[in-house]
Amino acid sequence: MLSMPTLSDLFRTVVLGQPLAKSPNPQAARVTPQLEAPAGWTSGGQLNTIVWADVFGAGDYAPLTRAAAMAVPAVARLRHLLVATIAPLPLIQLTGDAQDPTQPGWMTRTDGTLSPWHRMAWTIDDCLFFGWSLWAGKRGAVTDGNPLLECARVPYDQWSVDTEGFITVDDQRVRSDQAILIPGPHGGLLDDSSTIIRLAGDNLQAAANAARNPNPNVNLHYEGDDPDFDPTDMIQAWSDARRGLNGGVAYTNRWVTAEVMGSHLDKLLIEGRNADAVDIARAGSVPAASLDATNAGASLTYETTEGRNQQFLDTGAKLYMDAVAARLSQDDCVPRGHRTAFDTTAFTSLTPSPTGGPTNE
Repeated sequence: MLSMPTLSDLFRTVVLGQPLAKSPNPQAARVTPQLEAPAGWTSGGQLNTIVWADVFGAGDYAPLTRAAAMAVPAVARLRHLLVATIAPLPLIQLTGDAQDPTQPGWMTRTDGTLSPWHRMAWTIDDCLFFGWSLWAGKRGAVTDGNPLLECARVPYDQWSVDTEGFITVDDQRVRSDQAILIPGPHGGLLDDSSTIIRLAGDNLQAAANAARNPNPNVNLHYEGDDPDFDPTDMIQAWSDARRGLNGGVAYTNRWVTAEVMGSHLDKLLIEGRNADAVDIARAGSVPAASLDATNAGASLTYETTEGRNQQFLDTGAKLYMDAVAARLSQDDCVPRGHRTAFDTTAFTSLTPSPTGGPTNE
């Protein structure tokens, strides 16, 4: 992840030095009553998971992190496809279905070090994994209608929500005209789909273990009567041999018998990982084929690039695009009667390849 300034510096930069709201400022930004606070900052969600981990230990009760989820190839593929699809699409302001002749500058530019592409890329990333994203906004004069002039995405790990539902920055509540809280289309993969992501990680680890130990599982059965017999060295020698050391040759004496206990299941390693990718595609609401996964009984069909792009937009990316565009269509972002949308023309329309002028054969 790119290096980011602290959240306080980011807010102060975006709002040109305007002071952060002090608690209990009545204008402090608050999560609306119609929406649940982000998981982990209230009595539910990942906070409960942390408490259970303290009582029963880590393991399955430990919160699933973004880094652990991104280590699963299907999750990384899902994230990269959504970002690559949505981030390049320009935001536009419309009245009804007609594009306005004058467009707000914040939609297509930023005054900071990160481009609009990166702002949207990490916004989609936040919505996918956590279910929320936060932007900091700079506004014009109140006499001009307090218009939104500039926006910057706030790194997810640098903002929070207090017990009363107010958005906080460095334990300070921020003004409502500074914060644009964007709810995603679901509660975030780390909370809603943690089980299937953990299972995919387990199957990935099983495949790695099978690659390190391709031979069948072996039990070294000791048939002697020495109570002080220590099998540690022999087990280590066999383990090294299974990894190819000493030409794969191991040794037993007359008191030890090597028993084959079974081998790795090919279906688990191959079909199981494919099933994991299908489940992750379902959780992210994208076609399974987009993650190079195949549903049971699926057959190959011919489709055009334009049709495939449109399908991905309609059945996958649109879910996240609509959530972001709906929030940015509120009256604190665009004037009443206008709305924000993504311009998908360039993505769904194909540009003919240049072939040059006609030639005589």
